[in-house]
Amino acid sequence: MADNAVPTLAPKKEMPDVLDSLSAPQAPSVAPEKKALFDSIADRDEMAQSEDLGPSSLKTAFAGLLWFGYAVAIVVALILVWSAANSLLQSLPH
Repeated sequence: MADNAVPTLAPKKEMPDVLDSLSAPQAPSVAPEKKALFDSIADRDEMAQSEDLGPSSLKTAFAGLLWFGYAVAIVVALILVWSAANSLLQSLPH
């Protein structure tokens, strides 16, 4: 069976690279009015992003209030679990 093996995976000749044969497309020219419009939109987007970077005092206060609420809820849950475990241990016969 191996006497008539034919190398089918080896390429017989090298294929030319298709990407090298393509020419790069040239960038379309943009009218000055459109360029000014695009620049103004980009400037407005940059200003909006810079305003969002700094947290406002209201957002900071709300985040602090949320974290305080989480801490209180965790402490209350621990107290309830401790109390339930304590009452269970006391009800066991000695």
